[in-house]
Amino acid sequence: MSKETVLIEGITLTLYRKNIKNMYLRILPPDGEVKISAPLYLSDEEITNFVKSKKEWILKKQDLILKNGIKAPLKYVNSEKHFLWGNEYTLQLISNENIKQVLVDKEKSILYLPVPKRSTIEKRRKILAEFYRLELKKAIPPVLEKCVKIVGKKPSEVKIRNMKNWGNCRYQDKRITLNLNLAKKDPICLEYVMIHELCHLIEFNHGKKFKELMDDFCPNWKKIKKILNE
Repeated sequence: MSKETVLIEGITLTLYRKNIKNMYLRILPPDGEVKISAPLYLSDEEITNFVKSKKEWILKKQDLILKNGIKAPLKYVNSEKHFLWGNEYTLQLISNENIKQVLVDKEKSILYLPVPKRSTIEKRRKILAEFYRLELKKAIPPVLEKCVKIVGKKPSEVKIRNMKNWGNCRYQDKRITLNLNLAKKDPICLEYVMIHELCHLIEFNHGKKFKELMDDFCPNWKKIKKILNE
């Protein structure tokens, strides 16, 4: 396999020549990097013509990635950046059968991720996800106690899940579910989401009355919401 950086039609791309049958084009976040894998037998002219035919699509794809801040998929490898309670940490993989959970070095801003030999991305993701679950589980009790005093309502249970929403409240059984990724955010975000869900025990929808409750119980909730969704 050979690798080279080339400029075609004003587009800088990385060209890989491989022992393959077909040509493949990828536009990668976060900066719209263009990569092409081409068969060894293809001429420079054929590759150039291919890029010319895809130029409009490439530029649109790059614009979409940059405008929407699309990030590259996490691979859970050394030097990758991850967050814990609003602070950025560098991931460092360690192979140690005696260590079963993530270690945090706050002074050096390093998360040490213990992994088995030949670990997969999915395995590493699960180990880190369980770490976030435990972090959130430890953080919930004092925050819940504080927010219950503020709102005057208490849930029957608080659960943790990996889900699309930051929080969810089942009005029928008074059960609240929180997104485990809250452990990545500033602690004030956990308090905001908790108050938000407790308010649903008073007002189920997001109408005027609900917003008035949020204004009373969490006056700066709009500012915190922006921080949460960054």
